[in-house]
Amino acid sequence: MGLYRAVPVPKIELRGVEKAFGANRVLRGVDLAVEQGRSLVVIGGSGTGKSVLLKLILGLLEPDGGEIRVGGRRGPADPRKIGMLFQGGALFDSLTVWENVAFALLHAHGVARPRARAVAVETLAKVGLAPDVALRRPAELSGGMQKRVALARAIAAEPEMLFFDEPTTGLDPIRAAQINALIVQCVQGLGATALTITHDMASVRAIAHDVAMLEGGQIIWRGPVERLDSPGDPCVEAFVHGRAESVAA
Repeated sequence: MGLYRAVPVPKIELRGVEKAFGANRVLRGVDLAVEQGRSLVVIGGSGTGKSVLLKLILGLLEPDGGEIRVGGRRGPADPRKIGMLFQGGALFDSLTVWENVAFALLHAHGVARPRARAVAVETLAKVGLAPDVALRRPAELSGGMQKRVALARAIAAEPEMLFFDEPTTGLDPIRAAQINALIVQCVQGLGATALTITHDMASVRAIAHDVAMLEGGQIIWRGPVERLDSPGDPCVEAFVHGRAESVAA
């Protein structure tokens, strides 16, 4: 009798996903899968649909066709099982830093405020921020510190899945490298599945296990990050190396 090995179910899977806005067909049958514990980065030019793809997975938009499965079930991600780092941080100015970090704990998980505050302070320490930062308002922080707070908020509830939208946008190279290192630490520490969209190739190389390129509404290339320097696809090669013939500015 032969031995059979179960094929693992992808943590995130898109099959033939379509999305249009009027006559503009942004996604034209996207197939994509992210395995448990892997960090996948989606690259592509501006306007190629990377943000739309992310919004569909998060349930912020409805697909016109195809199927999205997250965590083994059909439909978008369960908000209680995810952490999200938005491009601009998207911190709540009216809340203190600890209340921002503990937002999901307080409002989605029903954690009592004293415990939520303690977890927030512990999580801030993980991203290199001192306890006194917890009582400040976001407006009192530098851009780099705000990004750290946003990352702390994304991981505070120890989610199964992490989503990052252009995590290094607006940061200088040193702060961007710090955020990339923190993302790697957080993903590994949680054993989380991660999906990132970015055009920052330094970030791609730092945080990705696997890379997929979105162009023309479809995934035109997928492979391990080690293959980026010789992808075997001229479109991907042009984008990675920033050549003029690269797609979509």
